[in-house]
Amino acid sequence: MQFRMAGGDPVPAGWTFLVLNVAWYVLVESATGRSATGLLRAGAMLPPLVQQGQWFRILSAMFVHVSPVHILVNMISLWTLFIVERLLTTPFFIVLYVISGAIGNLLSMPFLPNAVSGGASGAIFGLFGAMLALALMGQFPPFVRNQLLIVLAVNVVIDISNLGTIGWIAHLGGMISGALLTLIFVRYVRNRPFWIGVSVVCCIATAVSLIYALVTPLPFGL
Repeated sequence: MQFRMAGGDPVPAGWTFLVLNVAWYVLVESATGRSATGLLRAGAMLPPLVQQGQWFRILSAMFVHVSPVHILVNMISLWTLFIVERLLTTPFFIVLYVISGAIGNLLSMPFLPNAVSGGASGAIFGLFGAMLALALMGQFPPFVRNQLLIVLAVNVVIDISNLGTIGWIAHLGGMISGALLTLIFVRYVRNRPFWIGVSVVCCIATAVSLIYALVTPLPFGL
């Protein structure tokens, strides 16, 4: 089945995630501060806290950004990938975004064991992985596939040149997750009620995680 780009279709999930990211940065992080402690109060990742039971950080960290440049770059990237929602439906877009971001954060834990981290990059790379998977399955013309491969190569170079400052494993984990989920969607499970159900679970889990981030105190000494 070929997917057609429809430029006028609404993208409610894409805009919701974008607005939520910006609102979290402007409202919540302005209140908590953007020091390491402030970022943790806003829901950032810290593997020891996750291991102590604060699992909500695996999702809440996707909405925490460390600087204006960080959120600006991520939100521009997210905006350019709204096409994924138009191509693959809103319920699947929600599942793709949340699960890719969560898997990216989980996989980053052994590589950044004591680092405070956050950002939507894992989720965004999941969307990019979806586009790449569609291209490799022949859903786009060859020139689109080649452009995506060039963008991927550029991002790999950026990640390698910034080891220790960029959660490259979260990017890689998010991208692979997004590609695999898209393969499942396109080739095996196109049942819309199924993806609606999973997307509802993802939305509830995300909302609960953000609420827990706001009300859970940090351990003494942080």
